[in-house]
Amino acid sequence: MQRPKCKNISRFLSVLIATVFMVNLASCGPSKKTYKLYAGPQLPSDKTAQLVCKGETIQINSVNAQKSPDGKDTFGKVTLEILPGDYHITVSFSGRSAPTVVGESYNYQVFYTHDSLHNVDITIKAEAGHTYLVTSNHNYEKSTWNAVVKDETDDRTILKEGPYPLNKIRTGDNRASSRVYRN
Repeated sequence: MQRPKCKNISRFLSVLIATVFMVNLASCGPSKKTYKLYAGPQLPSDKTAQLVCKGETIQINSVNAQKSPDGKDTFGKVTLEILPGDYHITVSFSGRSAPTVVGESYNYQVFYTHDSLHNVDITIKAEAGHTYLVTSNHNYEKSTWNAVVKDETDDRTILKEGPYPLNKIRTGDNRASSRVYRN
């Protein structure tokens, strides 16, 4: 039996350490922030509600006219602790698509951004102990989107408004690098 060479072991360890480091960095992506949007001391979760936005396509711009404490246009990926009651939430949409163009002897992708033409105002009634997911659905072919709020505690949709128009902008394609010739 042949013994492994020291060079191979150190190269293997270097690759292993680099891989572990990269996986660790990738898992630490933008984390979800939590903000308390009420005055006074921290209350237990059964006395408050949570408003969650994963920031994938829909963004929360303001809650009862309160903007993000970070000074940004949107709250981003966030969990907002709120008191029970009625809430006026302003949201917007921003998404990306890459449909494939298929021809007789080629195929490639065309890249688009889809942004809401206007911010949309929605209203919900929050109950104590409930978690509300602010999300959206969209139809890029029709250039429309809907604001959706789901009560995750009761597993039901409590709001679906729209469709609202999207501004579709072509941002490029990969025609030169993805050309495929078929015989």
